[in-house]
Amino acid sequence: MKSKVMIFACALLCAGMMGDFLSISLAQSAVTPPLSNQPLTLQELNILLRRAVGRNMTEADLAVHAARVGIAFDPTPEVVSRLRANGAHPHLLNTIKREAEKLSASAGKVIATGEPVDDDFLKETRKNVRDYLEELPDFICQQEVQRYYDIQGSGAWDKADTLTYELTYNRKRESYKPINSVGRPVTKSLEQAGGAYSTGDFASALATLFDPETKAIFKPAGKEKLGNRQSLIYDFRVPVKTSKLTIKADDAPVIIGGYSGSIWVDEEKKLVLRIEQAVDDLPKSYPLTHSESIIDYDMVKLRGIDVECLLPIKAEFIIGDRRKKHQSRNLLYFKFYRKFETDIKFLDDAATPPPATKPPGDF
Repeated sequence: MKSKVMIFACALLCAGMMGDFLSISLAQSAVTPPLSNQPLTLQELNILLRRAVGRNMTEADLAVHAARVGIAFDPTPEVVSRLRANGAHPHLLNTIKREAEKLSASAGKVIATGEPVDDDFLKETRKNVRDYLEELPDFICQQEVQRYYDIQGSGAWDKADTLTYELTYNRKRESYKPINSVGRPVTKSLEQAGGAYSTGDFASALATLFDPETKAIFKPAGKEKLGNRQSLIYDFRVPVKTSKLTIKADDAPVIIGGYSGSIWVDEEKKLVLRIEQAVDDLPKSYPLTHSESIIDYDMVKLRGIDVECLLPIKAEFIIGDRRKKHQSRNLLYFKFYRKFETDIKFLDDAATPPPATKPPGDF
């Protein structure tokens, strides 16, 4: 299965619609400090993340700045967790981690580039993911998509609309059918709705990441409690040569993108609870500057079947458009899960009743 990330020009936009590291004195100040040409310290990064993003710069701008000047701190799992709590998304976090690798390489440190040889926990997780995908029953749910835009490049989001779809997972394929309600604007198909959208948010995100052909490289990245579950975090990277992630921008060809991010795995059940990922190194000639997503999973009981399944409950998807200098953000919520059933029945020829005959004179 291939995951897809897509963006199309939105008519609303074309119409012009649309660990606290701060001191008390800095937290009370609304003035954004000027950008320095020196490597970012952890305090400076947090100040920019908390005070500048959402006012006069985006996280993507901050990532570009960090990549230009470098960093002057070690992004340990604890530091990354704190940055994430302060609002950092996968694209920025991946940039910080790559800069840390450059810093380590310049200091002569050896950087691990392969999967740990004896990581039995990850091996069992991979097996559980494979078994999960094979045993996942067909189902239907409602997918609500809340769409936001940032056309000023400030990092602040303005809500555009809400779309609702019936999502069907049948025979390991996902399909989307618009749901329309009286008194609300008509919901169009994903391809016709305009703006940014994504597909493959369910099983395919897990399937492609853990597919041996993808050759994802995993690295332990600490522990964290996700909800009420203790989880182990692994950073991962998928090289473009083996990636199955397709990216499409309006009036631009489809490309394959390498990507990296993190997964949270339930320490007890060894099931994936969250996937964060961002596309790596999009070509400068391509219309998109960045594309990132977060998917949260939980155990959900399907109506009509007395069994719990690990299914997505929410997701976030953000893309940046290089040409229009704006960003799109979708918040997805999945609810009303139920077992997929069909009314189609197949009869044997022997059991098929003969066609009815008309009485004489009856036309």
